[in-house]
Amino acid sequence: MFTPHSINLLDFVVSIASAVDHIDTRIANHHKRVAYIANQIAREMGASQKTQYDLVIAGLLHDIGALSIHERAQLLTFDESADTREHCEAGYQLLNKFRYFSGVSTIIRHHHTEYAGGHDVPMESTLLFLADRIDVLIDKDQPILEQVDRIVATIARNAGSLFDPDQVDAFTELAWRESFWLDVVSPTLEKVLVANCRNYSVELENDDLLDFAELLAHIIDFRCRFTATHSSGVATVASVLANLMGFSEAECQKVKVAGYLHDIGKLAIPADILEKNSTLTSSEFRIIKSHAYYTYRILEPLQGMEEIRNWAAMHHERLDGNGYPGRCIAPTIPLGARIIAAADVFTALLETRPYRFALHKTAVREKLVELTQRNVLDRKVVDTLLANFDSIDAYRTQAQEEALQEYLQFRDSVERATDAQPRDIATYPFVPATGLSW
Repeated sequence: MFTPHSINLLDFVVSIASAVDHIDTRIANHHKRVAYIANQIAREMGASQKTQYDLVIAGLLHDIGALSIHERAQLLTFDESADTREHCEAGYQLLNKFRYFSGVSTIIRHHHTEYAGGHDVPMESTLLFLADRIDVLIDKDQPILEQVDRIVATIARNAGSLFDPDQVDAFTELAWRESFWLDVVSPTLEKVLVANCRNYSVELENDDLLDFAELLAHIIDFRCRFTATHSSGVATVASVLANLMGFSEAECQKVKVAGYLHDIGKLAIPADILEKNSTLTSSEFRIIKSHAYYTYRILEPLQGMEEIRNWAAMHHERLDGNGYPGRCIAPTIPLGARIIAAADVFTALLETRPYRFALHKTAVREKLVELTQRNVLDRKVVDTLLANFDSIDAYRTQAQEEALQEYLQFRDSVERATDAQPRDIATYPFVPATGLSW
């Protein structure tokens, strides 16, 4: 087992928010601004340090359940016309299983509930809703201090209906301080946020770290029904491969964590591109390729996890130097990254995607051999995989079937909570290759 890690979750969540906000210029820094506004109103009201911290985390993650640009764009108008329940429930379902986010997930679940109709809603949720609506009132093309009167007047008109009057009063007091508004639009807002919570860190035990990595994998994979089980398959295949290649138990756990996290950079990629069922344009493919770079940047703040970060971020590097994002050559690509690269290809070939069915095992073997001949994948890693193909595939199948059940439960919970139309089981993504006859 490897040593527990003392991780500043705030640093990591800020990185996640930065990646999400990168998707569309219309939401640039939205999550950070909401986190800051909520934190400052809570401080003005004399809330506890824990409440202030929880509101920062909730603000940074509040729209994590909105899975497309269209959904996010609908949330950026003050007078909401869209049904907000689905993304609130999806955010709750995604985050609730991680014990450090259980309180935060409840805040997010109710963060679009109006004050007049939400008497049983947590105070933090109504405050987060207020902070979110304050931010959408800001015109990013106008000087911020010239907008204060308009924003305060709009919020005040809705006190008692949309917003908690006590929270509006606290905001009104806060709003007359120029420093508050200048911080909101400051390019250094991230530093201000981190400084406000600088003493908060969490020590993740082994199971915690795996749970956290799996949570992040679900945030990525559940955005697209065709890849809903992908990271679970990669993590399992990579850890089994690492064990077969002589890695210690602790190293195998690190490989599994890296496998869960290898695609986290896809948070910065629009779901519309990830789920496209036709040929990508050259421009879209370049956008897709950037996900490995963002995997590195998102994981960068985690001190003591540099090896995991490198293994995860380098899974598209090629031994011939033609990979991405760093164009690394063979001597600079660590074995852990080579294992994840092979596990990624192996798992992807055995999955059904929008543009093709899962490949037969024979075709997968042939493709893996071809990739070693072209100096794309590591020959020793692929030889180990091929020598243990059936047993590794059995582990992959079991892991992906379990992940599929989690995905179905996630969708069912969201649909039941929001009265959404249930999806036909045939539309779900995982078709085990073992069930194919060609």
